[in-house]
Amino acid sequence: MAKPLAIRPSPTSAVLRLPMPASLLTRLLPPRYSPRPMRRLMIVVLGLGLMACAEPARKQADVGETLPNLPIPPNGEIISREGGEDALKFRFRSDLAPEPMLAYYRGVLGKPPWRLVSDTPSPDGAVTLYAEQDGPSIWVTIRKADGAAGSFVDIAGAKAK
Repeated sequence: MAKPLAIRPSPTSAVLRLPMPASLLTRLLPPRYSPRPMRRLMIVVLGLGLMACAEPARKQADVGETLPNLPIPPNGEIISREGGEDALKFRFRSDLAPEPMLAYYRGVLGKPPWRLVSDTPSPDGAVTLYAEQDGPSIWVTIRKADGAAGSFVDIAGAKAK
């Protein structure tokens, strides 16, 4: 019986190496990928896109025009401010309980320049006071603070027409 033929690589058949100048080698190889310039371009494009999508800043009413006689709650700290061109609303948090806070605002809004027009409780326990003056009216809503002692006071006003 004949022996199977075994093929063994010879030391000269593995790789053919040719001497090549470095300049020719760099022209033949593809350039290396560099993400840095592309990253900058991408950041600029994304930034411009976000700026184009952003809403223009809304003009808010002036406090002096909507709430010229703003009665700030005792021990009150401002939590938020929101509004548009003709109205503003402030939210305060105070450590004073809702009942003493109601007594305070009934006293303040019952004296000149204010005229207390409405004192309306709501089913959720909040009370809304509406008062008028020779100028913009005011709405004050008082409710118990969620999960803590004290109360929230919302004060809203609109420009007088």
